[in-house]
Amino acid sequence: MMKVAVLGAGAWGTALAIQAAKAFPVKLWARDSGHVSGMKKARSNPKYLGDFTFPDQLELTSSLDEAVLSSDIVISSVPTSAFVEIIQNIQTIDPNKSIIWTNKGLEAGSSLFPHEIIQDYLVNKELAYGVLSGPSFAAELVRDLPTAVTLATTNPELSNSVAKIFHHGSMRVYLSDDIAGVTVGGSLKNIIAIASGISDGMGFGNNARAALITRGIAEITRFGKALNASEDTFIGLAGIGDLLLTCTGQYSRNREVGIRLAEGKSLDEILSSLGHVAEGVNACYEVFNRIKHENIDMPITCEVYRVLTNEISAKAAVKNLLSRSLTTEN
Repeated sequence: MMKVAVLGAGAWGTALAIQAAKAFPVKLWARDSGHVSGMKKARSNPKYLGDFTFPDQLELTSSLDEAVLSSDIVISSVPTSAFVEIIQNIQTIDPNKSIIWTNKGLEAGSSLFPHEIIQDYLVNKELAYGVLSGPSFAAELVRDLPTAVTLATTNPELSNSVAKIFHHGSMRVYLSDDIAGVTVGGSLKNIIAIASGISDGMGFGNNARAALITRGIAEITRFGKALNASEDTFIGLAGIGDLLLTCTGQYSRNREVGIRLAEGKSLDEILSSLGHVAEGVNACYEVFNRIKHENIDMPITCEVYRVLTNEISAKAAVKNLLSRSLTTEN
């Protein structure tokens, strides 16, 4: 039977581990041994995911070597800020272990996406890898509420193996080979969600939110096509599906950042009080760095950047978007 390692015991990593452990043996790894000890005692992850009981096939460890060496496939759910370190460590432990990542963002400083980073660290350049993304809140998956995601890999055999890990019960997996598109869609939607939160926080209503979502997917698609992603990906689960959820859902951390910005709170205050990573903030900084050097029209992203860097107020950003010159939709 296939054995799975899930690295990162935040809300989403834990939810994926619970889902996988309903069908396969799973080792859930966390860096903090105290966190692991607490989860072992509770047989749940109260710090990030409430009291949902772990399946019998889910084991916990703070040893990365143990998690990687005992598995056939590694699912990395660490934040993007830790992605390079975790890839380097996996390659040191076992350079032939296939890796799927679920983090959504860009590396700080380099402005690179995970799919652009991973090739630099592979000892075996032929190693299959991929990304799992889509409209999915951990709190709903663990409640067995219907959830559908996209899995994009470099190898059809890997796609079929990983799909079996998650494609059962209330979760459905759709396959793709567009790693760039799935990665970009999952990362940039968080920026638009901040804009949506600002709009909601200022009471601009449903019309404004719908417009932001629609123009947001246009921005994401333009950026993705510049990276040779397929336009079709952005009308699927990893594109418009994930964007809709993140811009409207009650569990969206990035939307919450926007709401609090609209209330006049400082970014530092917001981020320190969230308790979870809001990938959209760093993603906005890094995407802005990239589009400065490329001819990609991304007005929403640029206005969110100016709010995050205290250049303008949230109200001024909305005014700037509304006062843009007349243009065609496409």
